[in-house]
Amino acid sequence: MKIGIIRCDAHSDNCSATGCLTAVRETNATFSDYDDLALVGLDTCGGCFRGKTDRIVERTRRLARAGAEAIHLGNCLVGPCPYGDAFSEAIANEGLKVVKGTH
Repeated sequence: MKIGIIRCDAHSDNCSATGCLTAVRETNATFSDYDDLALVGLDTCGGCFRGKTDRIVERTRRLARAGAEAIHLGNCLVGPCPYGDAFSEAIANEGLKVVKGTH
């Protein structure tokens, strides 16, 4: 399965995504169900913009063009983000599997 990860733009200032990348490399946490896993890209949501989803959709499309079949939302977008559900729905509307969480 080819996947992309999208994480919180604001949190990216303080997070190097090592937790997400370690989980991918070790195929654990939310990645444990994949037999053949390939990370095609890592991006941010594009920043808070009053819940608008156009930025995350743009990034989702870019990851899809790189081959992503599923998008994992970083833990920083699952709990603390007030727009996480809207982002999940927008990504699903693009025809990709959405998985909430990474590690």
